[in-house]
Amino acid sequence: MRFIDSGALRTYYLDEEGKEFVQSFGIEGWWLNDLYSYLSQSPATQFIQATEPSVIFQIHRDRLEELFKEVPAMERFFRIKMQSAYQAAQQRNLQVKIESAEERYADFRQRYPQLEQRFPQYMIASYLGLTPEHLSYIRRKALK
Repeated sequence: MRFIDSGALRTYYLDEEGKEFVQSFGIEGWWLNDLYSYLSQSPATQFIQATEPSVIFQIHRDRLEELFKEVPAMERFFRIKMQSAYQAAQQRNLQVKIESAEERYADFRQRYPQLEQRFPQYMIASYLGLTPEHLSYIRRKALK
């Protein structure tokens, strides 16, 4: 588990041809993790990259499990965090399938107004399942 004290990070994975797919973003005060790997205790499938100078705090799974036993409120805190992460992943998965690109971009801007200035357009486009050119077109159209 990683907590971002300062800076900005992204998680992404690569396909067989080396194409990047952004899975999530994180900034100050957010938690960022490859949740599947953490929960399944399997090797990570995602990469985590700082996109600007960052300070993160990390706790190993074994130590976190000990902390859960020592401080039950921590277990509840992380359970709620994981439930929220699961809900967000499910919603994002559904959005990509049923919403138009314009709707996804509008939702992204509404939910995360602080992210658009912190991450390059090509990363945001990847997160939204778009090409950078398509996102540029949507942005120009929205300004009119």
